[in-house]
Amino acid sequence: MVKTALIYPPVSDPTSGYHSLCCLAGYARQFGFEDIDIIDSNIDSWLYTVTPEQIGRTMQYINERTAQLQALEQPTPIEQMELYYALKVQGMNFAGALPAALHTFRDETEFFDYRLYTSAVETVMLWMDALSLKGFPGQFRGFSLATSGFFNVFNSMDMRDTRITGVISAPFTNYFRNELIPGIITGGYSLVGISITYVAQLPFALSMAQHIRESCPEIRIIFGGTAVSDYWKYILNKSDFYAVFDSADACIIGEGESALVSILQALKHHKPLPASPNIALHPRYQAVHGASALEIKYEDICSFPVPEYSKLPWEKYLSPFPFIYYSPSRGCYWNRCTFCDYGLNTDSPTSPWRQYPLDKIMEDLRTLAVTYKYIYFSVDVLSPALLLKLAAAIMEEGLDIRWGAEIRLEEYWTPERCALLQQSGCTAISVGFESGNQRILNLINKGTKVDRLQETIQMFSEAGIGVQIMGFTGFPTETVDDALSSVDFLQHNSRHWTFGGLGQFILTKGAIIAKEPERFGILDLRPFEGEDVAWRLHYSEQTHLLANTSRWGPKELTEAKASLRSNLFDRPWVGGVDTAHSMFYHDRFRNKVLQVINGTTQTAANENSILELNGHLLEGHYYLPVHKLFNKKNLDNILDRSECEGKAVTAQNITELLGQWKPDCSSYPQPKEQQLFVRRDGTLFPFPVPMIEFLRNFVPGLSLTELLQQSAQHEFHTELWQHCISNRFLRLKRLPAAEA
Repeated sequence: MVKTALIYPPVSDPTSGYHSLCCLAGYARQFGFEDIDIIDSNIDSWLYTVTPEQIGRTMQYINERTAQLQALEQPTPIEQMELYYALKVQGMNFAGALPAALHTFRDETEFFDYRLYTSAVETVMLWMDALSLKGFPGQFRGFSLATSGFFNVFNSMDMRDTRITGVISAPFTNYFRNELIPGIITGGYSLVGISITYVAQLPFALSMAQHIRESCPEIRIIFGGTAVSDYWKYILNKSDFYAVFDSADACIIGEGESALVSILQALKHHKPLPASPNIALHPRYQAVHGASALEIKYEDICSFPVPEYSKLPWEKYLSPFPFIYYSPSRGCYWNRCTFCDYGLNTDSPTSPWRQYPLDKIMEDLRTLAVTYKYIYFSVDVLSPALLLKLAAAIMEEGLDIRWGAEIRLEEYWTPERCALLQQSGCTAISVGFESGNQRILNLINKGTKVDRLQETIQMFSEAGIGVQIMGFTGFPTETVDDALSSVDFLQHNSRHWTFGGLGQFILTKGAIIAKEPERFGILDLRPFEGEDVAWRLHYSEQTHLLANTSRWGPKELTEAKASLRSNLFDRPWVGGVDTAHSMFYHDRFRNKVLQVINGTTQTAANENSILELNGHLLEGHYYLPVHKLFNKKNLDNILDRSECEGKAVTAQNITELLGQWKPDCSSYPQPKEQQLFVRRDGTLFPFPVPMIEFLRNFVPGLSLTELLQQSAQHEFHTELWQHCISNRFLRLKRLPAAEA
């Protein structure tokens, strides 16, 4: 018997389970390997931190550390940043707020009350800031991890340093020791597989594996997942790959179904781990592979069974309904975009395109629809013809599901076809329009026309389907005016899309652009200095965006992008593209979702509305100029300056860079006049005492009418009241059910 634990590590989306391990478990079951458990340590580790005991311990540590930091006469930049984050979370009643937030996420009624939802999201995001104080201050970006700063996940020296990965993982160390390891020992597992989907999970997975190796040396450990494959693909020296993944006996590179079964069969028959396709054995078992020595195999996906979603702990996720990812295809049928670089093949931008036949998709959906109503087709892209046939089949069978998918905006779509998708349960689609400039679209080889993009987006929107839209600026040869075309495109079509926006172009070495740089006017391609996992490249342009003559300068472009409609939250919350929560809101409110959100956030309180603080006051005076403390913005500026020079920030050079930082002391406030208000989203506001005293009126809840009855400064206090509402310092008070 080969008893197996497949583990999904922190830190990632807590709103639903990821499907990779469900796919592996379902495939292995076909070969008789049924004794496989899935441990979602991503959600388990986070829920462990919000138990009453752990909340108490974390806040006790933060309060003690805050006192130590405030006593320092000349704190270093990292100590200043630590103090900044400590002040953000000090005074927050997490013991009461976190259970309330969990209830809001899981309760259908409260979940769709966007006012309560906003409060819940801000609470858990602030808790992530609190947890970061056990690691590197500010290391979390919500439920993700900064890839560089005090460390760099694309520097193998940083990731092989157990001291660094140990600090990063410190927020979850107690979980590893007190929950995960005892569970593995009790479970009697002989094989542990750790799936790393996102690079943000890498340090936690490495630290987790080290704990398992030290406590259970007899257990075989394997790594797999997209991030592991990318590390193999982009690392400059394969020997360094094994130094990073030293706790593993083997790593699965690429698609893992057949590779996992090969390992299970070898262990079942007490044989050595096999040197099969997609399996990179640790050098202690065989000599290091060369880059071309490892055979990569792509699966016949049509032989796959339905994934084992039932193995996931659905009751634990931060959502009112189960939400599953389902992958009926792999690769991309277009496979020509010049910026794209996904998968391990070298002759095209993505993995080979394979797609389930319609009959198999329907067979799987019949099974899934019994338990799961919300399904996202997690693929690079689905072909329009298949989607249309699928929608018709869903309608014919009367399957009651809600679904979303990523599609290409092609001329194939008509109002009638869009309506059919909506009638079959399609709530939202995601599209990469990439650019609103036709010349750039041609260089991307997107195969689309700007005017047709507009028509198609409108068709989907008018059919009642939410359109989530993604693009970027900074493509080689793009001028500021070209980039502004994309801003204009989104603004002109703003009523037809819900979530999305414009990112920034990043060149990866497997893209067609990197293989044909002259064609795109770029030169000097090289990895960033300090990143030997060269997933991105630094380059120079013959005619650079910022140097091009234009009526708009780069500042104007930045401001134009910032002027686009911005969502209050990004992934994994409502507002993030392709998230469970965004799908739930799209299903409930369709393409009117923004009206609901904006109607909630922009509702003007009347004079009789009972308002309360949207945050908390920190008692006492703070004699450090808090808004001048080294913080995330300062760290990001250091990162930006280094990256402009083609240099990455790593643990090896961060100390030197921090030593060059000089605070701006020109406008320090008078310390004795300063007190702190912490808005619910964690923003620190050093206010003068009169403002603090005004806010203090609303601690128990108060209306403007009641305030004015106690005040002689009616006009001033009315203006201040409006200012506090518009800046989200005050919010409508949540009344008990009997009063509401």
